[in-house]
Amino acid sequence: RLLRSRIRKTKSLDYETYGNHPEFPDVDLSGMMKMLDGAPPTAHIFTPRKMVRLFLRVATTSLALDKVLDDVNNAKSQEEAYKDCFTKPTIGRFGVLPNPRNFHPPPYAADNWEKDSDFARQFFCGTNPVMIEVAKDPETQLSKNIVNHFGKNKLQELTDKNQLLFVSYDDLADLKVNPHQMFPLPMNDESGPDGGPAPQVHPKFFYAPIVAFTYDYDKDELDVLGIQLERTDDARVYTKNTCGENEWIAVKCQVTAADTNMHEWVSHLGNTHFAMEPHIIAIYNTLRQARHPLYTFLRQTTRDTLMLNWGGRMSLASIGP
Repeated sequence: RLLRSRIRKTKSLDYETYGNHPEFPDVDLSGMMKMLDGAPPTAHIFTPRKMVRLFLRVATTSLALDKVLDDVNNAKSQEEAYKDCFTKPTIGRFGVLPNPRNFHPPPYAADNWEKDSDFARQFFCGTNPVMIEVAKDPETQLSKNIVNHFGKNKLQELTDKNQLLFVSYDDLADLKVNPHQMFPLPMNDESGPDGGPAPQVHPKFFYAPIVAFTYDYDKDELDVLGIQLERTDDARVYTKNTCGENEWIAVKCQVTAADTNMHEWVSHLGNTHFAMEPHIIAIYNTLRQARHPLYTFLRQTTRDTLMLNWGGRMSLASIGP
């Protein structure tokens, strides 16, 4: 009876509104989903076991990354630096630290990653299958450059057959400059003040690509029709037939970089984590207080989200100017 009374008297969680970001003061964020005011309650923090595992993972990864950077800096050639960074399974004098950059792609990915059909397949079967659309009006949905390059009649013919699809990263068009020195320091020279990294003369930014695909009903697969990386009036339209092999791979890599960031920041962080936060707060304030049976189920499906969101705002999403 005492436990029940204490649960019922548990303080409700408060909502908070997002303030404007210092780098984009003119962008109003008050319309975003509400967030939790302050740190999450004890019912939503990580378990002691998970905290210990997290601490060990952070500690070993931090030590391993420091060792990897030392090996890269001391490498005698680019090939040796690449090997030290990406291919060693373990690092350290006794090989006790797992290399966090040791990537072993699945055999299928290793054999097919350069194919256009596999690149296109990722927009349905990859980590961010929410961007691709079937074209209905190519003159308005695609760029003027793409329409002029392939011809209005050809694109309309593909549209009428439901064979023209596209992806357009419009949200990235306004994010042209990255003012942060976010790339690894070994990739920069040491000509800056006191031998440190030199200021970026040309800061990095993400392209805002537009990708056009064609669907082959007989093969049941997509192919890449063309890619436009920039949003300028004279932007080039890249195709497999007008690019060298390495240039075409580099263009597709730029699209993948844009798609990855849209996935991490919009589809995953925004539309999944942050969008669910006010609902989790409401569940806590209502079902938990009323000891509703549904809370037993919903608590397990939302257990770590408030903690992850709060931690993300304090770390990953807290970068200032």
